[in-house]
Amino acid sequence: MAPQTRREAEAANPPVATPASPTSSARSSGKRPGKYHLGAYFDPADPTAEAFRVLAARTRRSHQDLLAEAISELVAKYDADRQFGRA
Repeated sequence: MAPQTRREAEAANPPVATPASPTSSARSSGKRPGKYHLGAYFDPADPTAEAFRVLAARTRRSHQDLLAEAISELVAKYDADRQFGRA
């Protein structure tokens, strides 16, 4: 039996499409299904980044918990729910 070319192999074994689950997101990775990353990159010497690390350590709260609180406060500050028609 002669070896197949790539094109012949692809023709003989077409890819099978798997339907996306309703909870999957274009941003979701396989590491945390149903979730997406929300963050930023800072210079390690940036005072904001340093203050954030110190705050997390002193309050013994996770970065995720602190970010969730900060985002909630930003949404409230700018009344984002009403601004985007969700209220």
